[in-house]
Amino acid sequence: MSRLFWSIIPFLVFISACSPKTNEGAKPAMYTVSQVYDSYEDFLPRLETQDDETIYIYNFFATWCTQCRKELPHMSKLDRKYWNVPNVKVLFVNLDSDKRQRLLPEYLKKYDIRGEVVSLTDPRQEEWISRIHPGWNGSLPGTMYLKGKHKKFYSYPLTYPELERNIDFMRAK
Repeated sequence: MSRLFWSIIPFLVFISACSPKTNEGAKPAMYTVSQVYDSYEDFLPRLETQDDETIYIYNFFATWCTQCRKELPHMSKLDRKYWNVPNVKVLFVNLDSDKRQRLLPEYLKKYDIRGEVVSLTDPRQEEWISRIHPGWNGSLPGTMYLKGKHKKFYSYPLTYPELERNIDFMRAK
């Protein structure tokens, strides 16, 4: 029995040395799109809140958008801070055309977007933009906070303190 034990130890040491190291609590880097929605109707269930206690933050962006590049580092920081908080969910929604989708993984890596990213490639923007929020004209970035029946929408880049204040505001609802 002890011979078997001592013969397994080197194997276990080897396996543990080969396994990737991660920081406890660190969000893993994926840099991928979890799902592509070809139509707004398919994407719509993602906008419906699951419960009244969770704050959902949707960040609508495109790789060609200069203002999005200003906001993304702040959104990425916010997402990393709240990634394991059960009542705060961040979803990055890419609005690039099908042709630009190939640029997305490198873009996500460049801006260190580790959170869940989906793409909405429905070309009928003029039909569905106002359905996401009546006051939205489609300008990017667009950031929407949703908690139960409460909704806040911004169509300009937010700073990190503004993003945090909106979470505090929604928590009070």
